[in-house]
Amino acid sequence: MRIQFFKLSDEEHQVTITRSDGSTETKHLNSRSFLFHDLAHFVLESEIPLKEGFWGCVAEGANLDSSNCSGTDILLAEQIAGPFQVLVKNDAPVSSYQSVLSTSLPYLDQTNHLAESIHSRVRQIKGLWRATNYGKQMELTWPY
Repeated sequence: MRIQFFKLSDEEHQVTITRSDGSTETKHLNSRSFLFHDLAHFVLESEIPLKEGFWGCVAEGANLDSSNCSGTDILLAEQIAGPFQVLVKNDAPVSSYQSVLSTSLPYLDQTNHLAESIHSRVRQIKGLWRATNYGKQMELTWPY
């Protein structure tokens, strides 16, 4: 699935998804409320991986507002996206990611490596977003 984040202003952005079946959906959003949350979902769900989290549900046909989203990973995805969006927004160090991971997912063995991977991916995507001019888009690809 292709995910396009259009930078409209510092306060607003638009998300347009194109699923593998060709169907599309667009949502106009307040960036302060949703941008870092959506990016946290994307990074976490692709790195952990949570194939049936928010973006996996959307890829399979759920609405962008998640009103019809269900899957085995969605509850976990929502539980950890909240704390991670704060880390994403505040450019937190790897140690903060490690702390949240070890608390939220204590059964994972490789949380140090995972925290480094997530932190690196967050920095990469935030850099892409910062480099995106108004009226232009940042495009991500959902891997599953």
